[in-house]
Amino acid sequence: MNLWLLIGSSILIFKCMRCEDRNFRVYIDEVNITQVDTDVYEKFECKVYQMDNRTYMDSAHIFKRTIDDITVHAVLDFWKLNSKQKMKLYDVEFDGCYILENANKNRLFNMYVQNLKKHATVKFKCPFRPNVNYEVKNLTMSEQDFPSFVPLGKFRSLLEYYTNRKLMARVIARGQILPYSTDPFKVLE
Repeated sequence: MNLWLLIGSSILIFKCMRCEDRNFRVYIDEVNITQVDTDVYEKFECKVYQMDNRTYMDSAHIFKRTIDDITVHAVLDFWKLNSKQKMKLYDVEFDGCYILENANKNRLFNMYVQNLKKHATVKFKCPFRPNVNYEVKNLTMSEQDFPSFVPLGKFRSLLEYYTNRKLMARVIARGQILPYSTDPFKVLE
């Protein structure tokens, strides 16, 4: 009997923790794409826009040739509110094809891949075919996917895509974790 009471109360606690409203918003201020290898990409672009107190992104990737090998170098730096000290949350390199096809233990990568799949117009999987528009529409990050205790501050994300050990493109995104009621265009100090 005590075991069922423990299990029932644990489920209730975890359910309440997941339902807790978040008091922050994730805003992406800008996304810059550089170092685009024109031998690989016909088109690689990304647009960021704000609507209804939320950030959305659209992107398009068109390859000139078949790509069956993608290595990703990902870095996420974070600065807490009113701090100049940078915290490196991660700096990793991984097989992009594997991540797209398999569940990952890293919650942030898993959340991103699930969002990518949800908002993609074509399935992102290796090999990537030439002349296909791999498009993402209205991609947004739900605050409910993050822990409830995310600190306020600024972040910078770096993604570098390699094929056969050659840089294909570099994407840098900058953004902020702001209080829920804050104007999304206000920059944190």
